[in-house]
Amino acid sequence: MPTLLITSSPSLKDHLQAALDRELEVYDALSVLAEQPQRCAQGVVWVDADNQDEALLARLCRGDFGRARVIVLSSTPSDRQAVQWLGAGAAGYLNAFSQPETLQQVSAVVAADGIWVGVGLMQQLCARFGQVARTDSPLLAQLTEREREVVGHLREGKSNKQIARDMDISERTVKAHLTAIFGKLGVPDRVQLLLKLSS
Repeated sequence: MPTLLITSSPSLKDHLQAALDRELEVYDALSVLAEQPQRCAQGVVWVDADNQDEALLARLCRGDFGRARVIVLSSTPSDRQAVQWLGAGAAGYLNAFSQPETLQQVSAVVAADGIWVGVGLMQQLCARFGQVARTDSPLLAQLTEREREVVGHLREGKSNKQIARDMDISERTVKAHLTAIFGKLGVPDRVQLLLKLSS
């Protein structure tokens, strides 16, 4: 699967190539799309949004130039921008100079046709969907009492670390509970869990 990077920053290029441990096709500006739209017919496109044409970037995210999966990078990321770009169709949004482990995780999620959402935004989504998740859902009967307690914390938008602290258990145990809950209810993540409990 081809991987492109659109940036005018040599340091970002070096950082991303080192983190992903591979060479990338690098272009200075989104204008390459107008000249060579076939470049974005498939694969993954990482875009440094800081100095790019927002209208062109929105078109790229929407798929106007092809079916490439777009990951938007920013040196000053915000949840507002995350919502904007994910809503436009981006497959991920994060700090341009994130840790290599995070960049690798994003790459893997997007390559598997997933959408990568940062922790802060994920907590906001969970809190929002948690407000409409039914506490009397018959699906909850499939869970143990401890697993239902974890779901209660998810409804409040808490992170694994906060849940572990509040329940006086390790984060590893929280992850084990979440894996069990997701498996029993047939969902891939916490947002989908809360959405399922809302219906």
